[in-house]
Amino acid sequence: GAQEKSREDVMPQSGNNAKKAIRAMEAKGWTLTFHDEFDAKALDTARWIDSYPDNVRTHSNNEQQYYATDGYLLSKGLLRLKAERRAMEQMPYTSGMVTTYGKFAQKFGWFEIRCRMPKGKGMWPAFWLLPNDKAWPPEIDILEVLGHETDKVYLTNHFKNAAGKHESKGEPYKGPDFAAGLHSFAVDWEPSSIVWYVDGRERYRTTDNIPAVPMYVLANLAVGGDWPGNPNDATVFPNTMDIDYIRVYSKK
Repeated sequence: GAQEKSREDVMPQSGNNAKKAIRAMEAKGWTLTFHDEFDAKALDTARWIDSYPDNVRTHSNNEQQYYATDGYLLSKGLLRLKAERRAMEQMPYTSGMVTTYGKFAQKFGWFEIRCRMPKGKGMWPAFWLLPNDKAWPPEIDILEVLGHETDKVYLTNHFKNAAGKHESKGEPYKGPDFAAGLHSFAVDWEPSSIVWYVDGRERYRTTDNIPAVPMYVLANLAVGGDWPGNPNDATVFPNTMDIDYIRVYSKK
């Protein structure tokens, strides 16, 4: 019934449900190559680092956060990336990020997250892929959400055009309030296309400028910056991006 469904939308997948979801993907010809269900008490350092490559903990775009070593917590089957109004290393806010740089990278495949977005001006959660060789672009943004419009998710491919300049191509998808419960976001990245899925349904695809290099996985909660704008008086802190799982598959 409706009540069960709403409960499902907010409950982390655990044990048998997780296994069932993975088996369903394997039945479609995918092989699980990387996953974290975030059921442990601490971050698995065999899978993740909590910064950009080379211990970089800030970013461009006039973002206002420092990615602290304690900018996240694991609780009740969720990895919670936590934005706080707390000055550190010349930045007015701290937040959390995880990346698989140095631990895992893959060329092509299915990359999926299930998460709940934070609400509030200046919140900027993302799940994305970057080249293992640290070149840029390419970049595949599986999801970006701006905290002042949490019913809209941005699906974007970044690339170098013929002149060697950075360009991007993508589309926003307007859906339910992605801050109200857990939702899944994925890309099927193939040699000739990238297809974005929201809650299992295709919402955008592109066949142009498809990257063909191994990429690593990032999930982060940025605060402020040129695109979302900075937090305002109504923005609630602490605020979290809650991640139920991250799974990667490759085609058999």
